[in-house]
Amino acid sequence: MFGLSAGDMTNTLLTAGNIHPQDWSGKKILFLLHWLELGGAERQALHLARHLREHLGAEVEVWGFEAPGQVARMCEKLRIACRQVAFNFNDGRIAKLASLMRYVLKLRQFRPDVLLTYTMYPNLLAGLLWRIAGARGCVWQQRDEGRMRRSSLIEGRAVAFTPAFIANSTAGWVFLQQSLRVPADRIRVVMNGVDLPTPVQGRKAWRMRHGIDDRTLVGCMVGNLHQYKDHETLLRAWRIVVDELRIQGLCSVLLLAGRFEDTHEKLKALALNLELGRNVRFLGSVNEISELLASVDLGVFSSRNEGCPNGVLECMASGLAVAATDIPGTRDALGEEGQSMLTPPGDHMALAANIVRLLCDADLCRQEGERNRRRVAQVFSLERMCAQMTEVIAGLLNNKG
Repeated sequence: MFGLSAGDMTNTLLTAGNIHPQDWSGKKILFLLHWLELGGAERQALHLARHLREHLGAEVEVWGFEAPGQVARMCEKLRIACRQVAFNFNDGRIAKLASLMRYVLKLRQFRPDVLLTYTMYPNLLAGLLWRIAGARGCVWQQRDEGRMRRSSLIEGRAVAFTPAFIANSTAGWVFLQQSLRVPADRIRVVMNGVDLPTPVQGRKAWRMRHGIDDRTLVGCMVGNLHQYKDHETLLRAWRIVVDELRIQGLCSVLLLAGRFEDTHEKLKALALNLELGRNVRFLGSVNEISELLASVDLGVFSSRNEGCPNGVLECMASGLAVAATDIPGTRDALGEEGQSMLTPPGDHMALAANIVRLLCDADLCRQEGERNRRRVAQVFSLERMCAQMTEVIAGLLNNKG
């Protein structure tokens, strides 16, 4: 999942910021994550970490606040050092100060050249500590619309000390400017990178393994089951989809792929109340995402707030049409030509109508899927993301101060 599809990177990429390939050897790049479970931000971190280590020869480590999970297992396969270095912004003042001192000590022991952070708490911590750690800089990456806020004093100081800001979406760019008061000329937009491997298992075999026949129309949403997604609206929409398609003699199944988090039990109860039965399947975390998406007919996505949703991009990369809620993140992903596939957040009837429209029109579904595949290749390639991030990091490595 994390391999680059096109041989060696171009000389322009390798010499970004006048840091030549041989100059990256021994450079220590530290990725600071909140969770070591896999989500969109963590997947992007692993893409870039692998590129920096394998293609540029940098020394890379991944740290997370929480206990090791799927990210740690993937790092082991990629031969990237990964460890838990706990920190909790919600601790009491004394406990937080003690934890902060321990964190500073570990940073100084590792002596990173650059800190790359993903999500709010790592952004804040790196902004406050990178100079003390002896680093040349840190990169604040705004990968959502502005979650897990802290006091204005902490945020203000971290923002003031941070030398580089990245937003991966319109929502993140707006949050940095309007809420954190970061000047526009200090923010660079770097869109996510997507690179799905060729599926090993075919559509027919995958469906047989999951008890789904080839005539059943299948929609799939890729997204962890937590409060920031809106699976509830999708389930209510799917009840309508099932009924509409049944009138036409068609069977349909909704697959929900994503780690079970705080909304899992509530959503299962709702599916039961809606009498969806086997028309909805809760798959949990899925490792072979390309095989899953190659076996479905439509990508669906329901959320009220989002940065740049990887779940949508992965569906697009698989050549699927996508029916989604109309928020800045999905508009970024689908582009202007895909706006007709978007419906107002929370409007399950409108979402259901779009889903039925696509599932009942094979030609339209195919056209939208091919357009999505082309857009991902043009705008959301892994090569482009790695090149742009490498340039930002190189600029910090050139910083002598």
